[in-house]
Amino acid sequence: MACSGLPVQIAAARRYDRRPDPAAIAGALRRGDTVFMPQVHQVLPRVARLMVALRALVLGPFREEYSFLFLVQGRGREGMGLHHDGPVDGFWLQLAGRRTVTTGPRVAPGTPADLDTTPAGRGWAAVDLTPGTLFYLPPWTPHRVVCRARSLALSLTWSPPRPPRATGATAEQIVRARARSLAAWDVAEGRVPAPPRRRRDRLWTQVPAVAGAADGRGGVRLWTCDGVLDVPREARPLVRRLAAMPALPRATVRARPGLAPLLAHGVLGDQDLPLRVVPADPGALDGWRFA
Repeated sequence: MACSGLPVQIAAARRYDRRPDPAAIAGALRRGDTVFMPQVHQVLPRVARLMVALRALVLGPFREEYSFLFLVQGRGREGMGLHHDGPVDGFWLQLAGRRTVTTGPRVAPGTPADLDTTPAGRGWAAVDLTPGTLFYLPPWTPHRVVCRARSLALSLTWSPPRPPRATGATAEQIVRARARSLAAWDVAEGRVPAPPRRRRDRLWTQVPAVAGAADGRGGVRLWTCDGVLDVPREARPLVRRLAAMPALPRATVRARPGLAPLLAHGVLGDQDLPLRVVPADPGALDGWRFA
């Protein structure tokens, strides 16, 4: 993926190669430099689903979202040095291998991102992130990362919430804005090289779907990235769970009348999300904004 023309960067000793060619990427991995792909959720739908779940269950709406996939053949080198990421909430998922993260006490807002020396005081700790670890990094937390062996990891970050100004907005407009924010689905259009197999016993949520207030007939208004659906009131207990994009036993859905619109509109489907999308237009990906 890193050599396929997607956005990618190399970090070593706080220097960045923001548009490396395949030869530079291969050399960076041999040296133990940090190779990372920004906004990788746009081509990895299951990463986008994890971000949707964190958004729906933990963080809430009206935040800018960022994802980074880090690839390191560890040689004990620091790619970015001691730094902090500012006012963002960070969730790190270690996919393979391990890395050592050292964190310290929160710094004051406005502190320069790169820290030349370790601030004095207590509260510093080092932890090894092993495969499957989900690690939370609070805002303004100084940290450094060292990989001594192979490491593949995700960093998912969210800005502070920035709700739209409510001046002159009706309650309905505010509800719509919140639903649209929670139902955002930032996956690129393109080709799926290996579609998952269909299953008879299971259904997967294909896009975020956020249940709103009852409609005029007592049903439920459901917001998705493609628009609004109205589903019968009997479906209310189930559709309220769809914001986090769960997988559901098919028997559960069969027992709920009136969910045909969810299948017809592709909110639910009998295939898991693909592992990867080959984008139709790589140049349109948001990751290039980081170059």
